[in-house]
Amino acid sequence: MSTHALKAVPEQSWTPTEQPGRHLRLVPPPGQDVPDQRWMERLTLNLVEVLAGERSPTTLVRWLSPVVYQALRSPQNDPRLKGSTMISLRAQPLSADSIEIAAVIGCPRRTRAIALRLARRHDRWRVVCLGVL
Repeated sequence: MSTHALKAVPEQSWTPTEQPGRHLRLVPPPGQDVPDQRWMERLTLNLVEVLAGERSPTTLVRWLSPVVYQALRSPQNDPRLKGSTMISLRAQPLSADSIEIAAVIGCPRRTRAIALRLARRHDRWRVVCLGVL
Protein backbone atom coordinates (compact mmCIF):
# COMPACT_ATOMS: atom_id res chain seq x y z
CA MET A 1 0.00 0.00 0.00
CA SER A 2 1.30 3.40 -0.94
CA THR A 3 0.45 6.58 0.91
CA HIS A 4 1.04 10.02 -0.47
CA ALA A 5 2.03 12.86 1.79
CA LEU A 6 1.96 16.49 0.84
CA LYS A 7 5.21 18.27 1.23
CA ALA A 8 4.89 21.32 3.49
CA VAL A 9 5.71 24.48 1.61
CA PRO A 10 6.35 27.75 3.47
CA GLU A 11 3.74 30.45 2.82
CA GLN A 12 6.36 32.89 1.58
CA SER A 13 7.31 30.65 -1.32
CA TRP A 14 4.15 31.49 -3.26
CA THR A 15 3.62 35.07 -4.30
CA PRO A 16 0.86 36.03 -6.72
CA THR A 17 1.88 37.83 -9.85
CA GLU A 18 -0.26 40.00 -12.05
CA GLN A 19 -0.98 38.51 -15.41
CA PRO A 20 -1.55 40.80 -18.38
CA GLY A 21 -5.09 40.93 -19.62
CA ARG A 22 -6.71 39.94 -16.31
CA HIS A 23 -9.31 42.24 -14.83
CA LEU A 24 -9.12 40.91 -11.30
CA ARG A 25 -6.54 42.17 -8.88
CA LEU A 26 -5.65 41.55 -5.29
CA VAL A 27 -6.88 44.14 -2.82
CA PRO A 28 -4.23 45.17 -0.34
CA PRO A 29 -5.11 44.74 3.32
CA PRO A 30 -6.50 47.87 4.92
CA GLY A 31 -3.83 50.21 6.12
CA GLN A 32 -3.63 51.70 9.55
CA ASP A 33 -4.92 55.04 8.33
CA VAL A 34 -8.28 53.70 7.09
CA PRO A 35 -11.14 55.57 8.79
CA ASP A 36 -12.79 53.72 11.62
CA GLN A 37 -16.29 52.29 11.33
CA ARG A 38 -17.89 54.84 13.66
CA TRP A 39 -16.48 57.79 11.64
CA MET A 40 -17.85 56.31 8.40
CA GLU A 41 -21.28 55.82 10.01
CA ARG A 42 -21.39 59.44 11.24
CA LEU A 43 -20.28 60.76 7.84
CA THR A 44 -22.96 58.71 6.07
CA LEU A 45 -25.72 59.86 8.42
CA ASN A 46 -24.57 63.48 8.09
CA LEU A 47 -24.78 63.16 4.30
CA VAL A 48 -28.31 61.76 4.62
CA GLU A 49 -29.22 64.77 6.80
CA VAL A 50 -27.88 67.08 4.07
CA LEU A 51 -29.95 65.25 1.45
CA ALA A 52 -33.03 65.55 3.67
CA GLY A 53 -32.50 69.29 4.14
CA GLU A 54 -31.83 68.99 7.89
CA ARG A 55 -28.16 70.03 7.67
CA SER A 56 -26.22 72.51 5.59
CA PRO A 57 -23.65 71.04 3.18
CA THR A 58 -21.13 73.63 4.38
CA THR A 59 -20.77 71.64 7.61
CA LEU A 60 -19.22 68.81 5.61
CA VAL A 61 -17.21 70.80 3.08
CA ARG A 62 -13.87 69.50 4.37
CA TRP A 63 -14.98 65.89 3.76
CA LEU A 64 -16.45 66.40 0.27
CA SER A 65 -14.83 66.73 -3.13
CA PRO A 66 -15.72 69.98 -4.94
CA VAL A 67 -18.01 68.12 -7.36
CA VAL A 68 -20.00 66.41 -4.58
CA TYR A 69 -20.18 69.65 -2.60
CA GLN A 70 -21.63 71.55 -5.58
CA ALA A 71 -24.17 68.79 -6.19
CA LEU A 72 -25.30 68.87 -2.54
CA ARG A 73 -25.68 72.66 -2.61
CA SER A 74 -28.47 72.43 -5.19
CA PRO A 75 -31.91 72.69 -3.53
CA GLN A 76 -33.13 69.14 -4.10
CA ASN A 77 -34.11 68.15 -0.56
CA ASP A 78 -35.80 64.80 -0.09
CA PRO A 79 -38.16 65.01 2.90
CA ARG A 80 -38.61 61.23 2.83
CA LEU A 81 -35.08 60.90 4.28
CA LYS A 82 -35.90 62.88 7.45
CA GLY A 83 -35.53 60.91 10.66
CA SER A 84 -33.25 58.26 9.13
CA THR A 85 -31.28 55.76 11.19
CA MET A 86 -28.28 53.60 10.30
CA ILE A 87 -29.13 49.92 9.91
CA SER A 88 -25.82 48.62 8.59
CA LEU A 89 -22.65 49.80 6.92
CA ARG A 90 -19.99 47.87 5.03
CA ALA A 91 -16.70 49.30 3.81
CA GLN A 92 -14.44 47.75 1.19
CA PRO A 93 -10.94 49.12 0.54
CA LEU A 94 -10.25 49.32 -3.19
CA SER A 95 -6.68 50.49 -2.86
CA ALA A 96 -4.51 52.27 -0.32
CA ASP A 97 -6.23 55.56 -1.26
CA SER A 98 -9.80 54.50 -2.06
CA ILE A 99 -12.71 52.95 -0.11
CA GLU A 100 -16.25 52.10 -1.13
CA ILE A 101 -19.02 52.21 1.46
CA ALA A 102 -22.45 50.59 1.19
CA ALA A 103 -24.96 51.53 3.87
CA VAL A 104 -28.57 50.61 4.61
CA ILE A 105 -30.57 53.50 6.02
CA GLY A 106 -33.93 53.07 7.73
CA CYS A 107 -36.31 55.88 6.75
CA PRO A 108 -39.81 56.34 8.20
CA ARG A 109 -41.57 54.90 5.14
CA ARG A 110 -39.00 52.55 3.58
CA THR A 111 -35.42 51.36 3.72
CA ARG A 112 -32.87 52.90 1.39
CA ALA A 113 -29.34 52.04 0.29
CA ILE A 114 -26.54 54.60 0.12
CA ALA A 115 -23.27 54.09 -1.76
CA LEU A 116 -20.20 56.26 -1.19
CA ARG A 117 -16.71 56.28 -2.56
CA LEU A 118 -14.03 57.89 -0.44
CA ALA A 119 -10.64 58.83 -1.78
CA ARG A 120 -7.67 60.13 0.13
CA ARG A 121 -6.79 63.61 -1.11
CA HIS A 122 -4.14 65.71 0.62
CA ASP A 123 -4.03 63.42 3.68
CA ARG A 124 -7.80 63.58 4.18
CA TRP A 125 -10.58 61.18 3.21
CA ARG A 126 -13.14 62.87 0.96
CA VAL A 127 -16.40 61.72 -0.58
CA VAL A 128 -15.88 61.68 -4.36
CA CYS A 129 -19.08 59.85 -5.33
CA LEU A 130 -22.48 59.51 -3.67
CA GLY A 131 -25.56 57.54 -4.69
CA VAL A 132 -28.93 56.93 -3.04
CA LEU A 133 -31.14 54.05 -4.14
